[in-house]
Amino acid sequence: MTANAQQLSPEQQKLLRPKALNATGTFNALIDTVQVDFQTLTLVHDREQAIYRLIARHADNSVTVTKITIELPNNLRPGQVIQLDQWMSNEVNAWYAVKSPTTHYIVRCSTGTLILGSLQAGVIKISGTLDGTTDKDINGNTHTLKVEFDLTS
Repeated sequence: MTANAQQLSPEQQKLLRPKALNATGTFNALIDTVQVDFQTLTLVHDREQAIYRLIARHADNSVTVTKITIELPNNLRPGQVIQLDQWMSNEVNAWYAVKSPTTHYIVRCSTGTLILGSLQAGVIKISGTLDGTTDKDINGNTHTLKVEFDLTS
């Protein structure tokens, strides 16, 4: 937190946090080879943490909620191919989350690649592909994620 932010009240600090912006465009996702239609897409540019965050949310009859989150440092360049197994050094993160009345888990997409097609600040524009496999969930299963995205805030 910056020195100026530390002098602000909690209400004022909340106003400084990055805002999630609704995104439009394409987000095609296959989870374990099943096409999933994500209804809510948001983009965030967190300047303090120097990252972009893409959050895709799917609600299945309002009972089961599925999310895919992709986090990228803002120093990545278009055309870069990022190896997900090197997430500690390249600061790229991808997660798959499921929340239902009986199950709740979040797993990291720990192997595979993310290819950044484009990244633009201001009005956030981001495109790319994610092709990876998660760590094991609470049932011992891994999940494959194949995602193509081209979004604008």
